Amino acid sequence: MAETIGKVINIKLATITPGFPNAIDVGAIYLKETSTGNTWLFYLWVSHAADPAVNRVLQSQRLALVREAAFRHLTVHVFTDGVDNTANEITVDTP
Repeated sequence: MAETIGKVINIKLATITPGFPNAIDVGAIYLKETSTGNTWLFYLWVSHAADPAVNRVLQSQRLALVREAAFRHLTVHVFTDGVDNTANEITVDTP
């Protein structure tokens, strides 16, 4: 898995085609890489409105983790499979 280390500089939440049965929810973060200063976009989730409730719980936990990291300016490690920008794992360094 590819790892990117940096700080969260923006959090994006969106619903595409709200109010329809095939609505899609998206949660994403922008991470400023520590070593290069480049900004990367990572998707925390892309889900359908009809997904099981357990997926919503996972999404809210991921959102809470990155919100806290952004608020406290903590270092975040994002692991992806390299194929797309979906975050498979998120780790936050705590002081």
